[in-house]
Amino acid sequence: MKRHLVASAVGVGTGNEEATGGPLGGTQAPLAWGGLARTRAASNKPNLALATPRLWTHTVVLTGDLNRHSAHTLEAEIERLCEDGVTGITLDLRELTRIDSIGVAVIAFRCDLCTRRGYDFALIRGSRLVQRAFERAGLGDKLPFREVEVEEQITAQAQ
Repeated sequence: MKRHLVASAVGVGTGNEEATGGPLGGTQAPLAWGGLARTRAASNKPNLALATPRLWTHTVVLTGDLNRHSAHTLEAEIERLCEDGVTGITLDLRELTRIDSIGVAVIAFRCDLCTRRGYDFALIRGSRLVQRAFERAGLGDKLPFREVEVEEQITAQAQ
């Protein structure tokens, strides 16, 4: 299993905040409070700014066989990523040589669990042999498979 990190940050604003006096406009007057310089609108109304969410997606490239002997490693890695604060996980199945029913079940369970917890979860399709295992389990159309081109575009936009 290879680990790949893809991070992206989302900012709020137009890039012209200085000219307008901040993301919501208005003139700014410095306010010293507790030793820290802060700004407040000159009209004594609070200056509100949207919090910048930190988006962090992580791609895990699965290699070799995913079976009852190796499935616990995948589960532990996904759980660790969730604890580290990622917002999305993508499993890249292109380098996976084989997957058994336990491996399919682990991926389906983790996909459902991550989605219920509010994480983005996606899969990049593997070989025909790997995809057949998902189809035999009746999950070929139920799991969030992405095409490679879409995943590469998301990665390029994040950098």
